[in-house]
Amino acid sequence: MRPRKFKLPCNIDSFTHTDKKIVVVSVFGKSQYRAKGCKTDMLSSVLEVKLLDEPKIDEDSLCEIEGYYNTKEKTVYLHLRGFLDTHTVLAEYDKFTEKQDCKDFLSVWAHMRDKYARALLVLFHISHVIVLTHPTYNFDYSYMHLFRAMDIIRQKVSPQLSDVLSCIHNLPKDWISNVRPCSPRVLFYFESCPVVFQNPNSDVNIKKLEHSLEDQIYHTLRKNRIVTNISSNSLFAIPANQEFVYVHTGSTESSDMLGYMARKLIQSCKVSSGGSTSRSLISLDSNITTDDVEEEPHSFRLFLQQHIDLAFARGFDDNVGRHSVPASFEIPTFSVFCQVANKVFDYFIHSTDKELLALHNLLDTDVKFSKSRCSKVLPRALQTYQENLPQHYTRAYHESKLAHAMAVFEMHARGPLFEEFSEKLQAECDKHWRAGRQMCEVLSLTGHPCTNPIHRGGSEGAGGGEQAEPRDDDNELPAREHCSGVRYVCACNCGRYQSSREDPFSLKQANYDYFQLLAKQCGCTQLESIQFPVFQPSTHNFRAAQLFSSTKRHDSFSRTGSSTPQGHTQACSLGGDSLNGEITDYGSGGQSPVTSDPIEEDIPRLSNKTSLTPSDAHKVVIEVTDSDAENSKEKSLVRQPSTTEYLPGMLHTESPIGLLPQFSSWSLVCLGPSSLYSHNLGLQHQTGVLPTSAFLLPWDVTVRLEHQKERSSLWPTINDHGAHGSYCPRGKNFQNANPIRGRKSKGGKEFVVKIFVGVEYECPRGHRFMASAPDKVLKATGSGIVKDSGNKVTSSTADMPLYFPCPCRSTKPLIAQLMRIHVVTPKAPVHVTLNPRVQPGPPPCPIFVTGCEEPIKLSQSAYWILRLPYVYIGEKGPYLVPKEPVPTSHGRLLAGMYGISEVVPEKK
Repeated sequence: MRPRKFKLPCNIDSFTHTDKKIVVVSVFGKSQYRAKGCKTDMLSSVLEVKLLDEPKIDEDSLCEIEGYYNTKEKTVYLHLRGFLDTHTVLAEYDKFTEKQDCKDFLSVWAHMRDKYARALLVLFHISHVIVLTHPTYNFDYSYMHLFRAMDIIRQKVSPQLSDVLSCIHNLPKDWISNVRPCSPRVLFYFESCPVVFQNPNSDVNIKKLEHSLEDQIYHTLRKNRIVTNISSNSLFAIPANQEFVYVHTGSTESSDMLGYMARKLIQSCKVSSGGSTSRSLISLDSNITTDDVEEEPHSFRLFLQQHIDLAFARGFDDNVGRHSVPASFEIPTFSVFCQVANKVFDYFIHSTDKELLALHNLLDTDVKFSKSRCSKVLPRALQTYQENLPQHYTRAYHESKLAHAMAVFEMHARGPLFEEFSEKLQAECDKHWRAGRQMCEVLSLTGHPCTNPIHRGGSEGAGGGEQAEPRDDDNELPAREHCSGVRYVCACNCGRYQSSREDPFSLKQANYDYFQLLAKQCGCTQLESIQFPVFQPSTHNFRAAQLFSSTKRHDSFSRTGSSTPQGHTQACSLGGDSLNGEITDYGSGGQSPVTSDPIEEDIPRLSNKTSLTPSDAHKVVIEVTDSDAENSKEKSLVRQPSTTEYLPGMLHTESPIGLLPQFSSWSLVCLGPSSLYSHNLGLQHQTGVLPTSAFLLPWDVTVRLEHQKERSSLWPTINDHGAHGSYCPRGKNFQNANPIRGRKSKGGKEFVVKIFVGVEYECPRGHRFMASAPDKVLKATGSGIVKDSGNKVTSSTADMPLYFPCPCRSTKPLIAQLMRIHVVTPKAPVHVTLNPRVQPGPPPCPIFVTGCEEPIKLSQSAYWILRLPYVYIGEKGPYLVPKEPVPTSHGRLLAGMYGISEVVPEKK
C-alpha cells in the first residue's frame, strides 16, 4: 500500500488508522535546480513522489511542508520545500521582491530566510528524526548561523507555545512543558561523493569519508554550542554511539528528473517481458525494495531504519556526561500528531508574537553589518562635504562637493543599506546647503549666476540655465536686486564716453537703462537722434501681450534674401517720391533675380538700366530715374500698432504684427557735421578704440543721374566745382574736399560721392576696433594711411559676423561683439539709408529688427552712429556671446544694410 500524501496543516478526518503510534521523520536542506525542490529520492522505495510536477509554494508562508503517512511502517515523512531549494528561489524571488519596499537581494534574502526558518521550527517541534540533505559532499557552515537563531527563538517562545499546546486533550505534560516530543536527532545526507568512491572496484572505503565528516560536523556544532551535553536544552541532538552521516555513492537521480524517469521505465521493461505495464511497475517496486534491503549493503534505507527502530524500542537518549538527566521522549498517535502539528504550524507561520518577530533581526546579519558600517561612514562623508565651504555657493559647487562626499562614502560603506544611507547623505548635504548657504543662482542675460544669498525680488534673468527652485518660504526671504559680481566696460551710444557696467539681469537694464544713464554723463541726450518705434499707451491699463500667434512681420526689415549675382556691386535705383524713401536695391533686402526682376514686382515704375564698364566693376553704381509722381502715391495699408498691449521682448521678424516694445534696444545719434571726422587723423573723439584701428573706411558710390531738369538743380554740372580736379584723393582731409565729382556718360550724368563707414566691435574689457572685411580687422599704416575700402563691409553679398576675436594682447583673448555702425554722409543730395537686421544665432534663430517700416534715412554731411543691442533675447531666452570663435552663421549682421536714396526737393 502506497503512503498517503498530505500537506500541513492536515485534516485528520480523511485518514484511517489514526490511533496507531508513529515516528515522524522530516527532510529539509538544499537541492539542485533540476531536482525541482525534491529531496526524497533516498526514500523513493516507500514514497510516491511526482517528480515531474512543478512544486507550488504557499504565497503566505513561502514554503510547503508535504507529508507521507506510511501505515505499514507506522512512519510519517515530512518534506520541506522552500527557499533553500534553487528552483524555488528562482521561481519565487521576482514575485517576492514586487511586494517588498527594498529591492536589494540581501534585504529580500533576510525575509526569505525568516519564512524558511519559521517552517523549519515547525519540523524541529514535531519530529523525532530530521534528515539534512545537501547536493555535495561538503558540510555547509552557513547552517550554524541559522541554527543559533532558531535556538534563541525556540527558548524565547517556549512559554507561549506551551500555552498553545495545553489546550490539546490527553497531551503528555512533559510534551507540553518541553513543547516538543523529544530533542530530535539530526542526520546528514550528502547526495554526491568524490569520484574515487563511486568506483565499486575501488578499495577505498566510504566509511572513512563518513566518519571524517561526522567528526567535522560534531566539533563544529559543539564549538558553536548548538549541541550540548543535555539534549533537551539543545535545538537538536547528535547520536553519540550511532552513525549520523550518510554519503550517497550511486548516481544522483534527483539531478535529472527526466533521465530518472526514463531509467525507471527501461528498468520496468526489463523486469516484465510480457506482462501489463501496471504489473511491471508493481514488480519493479517490489524489486526495488528487495534490492535496497538485501542486495545493497550501503543503503540509506538501512541507515535510517536503525534510528526509526530505536525510536520505537526505547526512544532517544543523547545526553552525555556523568550526571545527565534522562531525556524525555514521546511517541504520539497519528491523531495527536495531527493536532499538535496543526497548532505548531499555525503558531510559527501565522503568529505575530513579538518574540517570534525577533527572528528576522537575528537572521538579517548582512543588513545589520551594513547599517553599522554605513552609520560609521556617514558622519565622515558629511564632514568631507562641510570642509572649506564658502558662506554662499551655487548648485554646481554644491553638487561637486556632494560628489566628493559620495566618493568618500562609497569607498568605505558596504552592504544592502548603501543606497538608503547614500540618499540620507544627499538629504543631509542638501539640508546643510539650504540652511542659509544657498546662492540665488538666477542667471544674468550673459549667463552668470547671481552671487547674492537666495532672495526674492530683482529682475529675473533668462540666461538659459537652471534657475533657482521655488521655495515654500519665499515670502520670508529678504528682497534685493540680483548681482553676479561680473562687470564689463562699455561705451555710450555715441562712443565718446566709456564706463563700467554691472552684469544685466533684465532686457531693459541691458539695452536701455544703462545707455540712458551713460548718455546723461556723456551728453548724448543733447545730440540729434532718430527715435525708433516704441509702444505708445492710450490707457493706464496697458499690459504685456501674450504671444500665441506665429504670424511674421512684413515690414521692410523682415525681408530675407541678401544675395545678388553682381559680385561686389550693389545696383540701387531711386525714383523720387514713388519710393517713399525705401532702398530699392538687392542689398536692401530684395531677392536676387532669377527668371524675373523681383524689384519690378515690388515697385513697377522702377527701371534697372545699369551698365558697368570693367573699370567700374568695383564701385557701387546707383541709377537715379524719373517716375510719375501722381502714379507713385499708391501705398500699401499700414496696420496701426496696438496702444493697449506691448511686446514683452525684443522685436524680430517672427514677432506678431501690430505689437511694439516698451523701449527700443537700438540707438541712432548724430555726432555733428561730417567735418568731425578726418581721414588723416582718424577717430580722435572716440574712447577705447585701438590706435591702429581708429579709422573709417572710404566708400565711393557712383550715381548716374537721369531725371527732369528741375530735379537736376540739386546736382552740380559736370564742370561745376572742377569736378575732376577738386576731388580729394585718399589721405587728404575729408572736410576740405568736394565730396562730388562727375563726368558725362552715354546714359546721362554720373557723379561719385564719398561716404565713410565703420563696423565697430567691442569686447567685455572695453577694447574697440573696426573691421575692414568680414574676416579682417582694420589696420592702418604707421603714418595713418588706410589701404582698405568700404566695399567689402557694405557688399550686398557678405554678412558681417556679430562676434569676432578681440585683437588685444591677453593670455586668453575675449570675443568682441558688433556694437556700432559709423557712417559719415556726403554733401551730395543723396540720403545714406540703413536697414540693420541681426541674426544672433544659427537658423532657425529669428532676425532682430528696429521696427521701422522704411529704411532709415541719414541726413547729408553728418556723422551718424548706430548703436546695436547689447543683448538679444528671443522666446527661448538670450543668445549668449560664445566663448570661442564661431562661424559667421552663428551670429551675423545680414548683408544689404546700406543703401542710397535721392534727396527729393520740396515743392513750392
